[in-house]
Amino acid sequence: MSTEFTRQDIEANKVKAGLGYFVFFLPLILCKGSRLGRHCANQGLLLLISSILLSVLVGLFTGVPLLGWLVRLIGRLIRFALFLVALLCFLQLTTNERAPEIPFIGSFRIIS
Repeated sequence: MSTEFTRQDIEANKVKAGLGYFVFFLPLILCKGSRLGRHCANQGLLLLISSILLSVLVGLFTGVPLLGWLVRLIGRLIRFALFLVALLCFLQLTTNERAPEIPFIGSFRIIS
């Protein structure tokens, strides 16, 4: 699901706001007052929180013999998938001028 933004907001801020999928606070600094910037910053923060929670979960299981390596591998694959989601959202915003929400977690609002 994508959220609707004004044409002027997208044209003026799509690249700066899109960087928020990777570094969540950049749009808050680079495009103050932009609804698109706040949306992308929120999505980036959700990705960061997900990655941190995943790291904690993986850290709990890495010491378990025979299971630790499998958990580390799965954790790396999930982190790579989170990066790909951020990259695809950035590309969607910059090429199609749509700001998608991240699947499953994108509907949560931390930065409003």
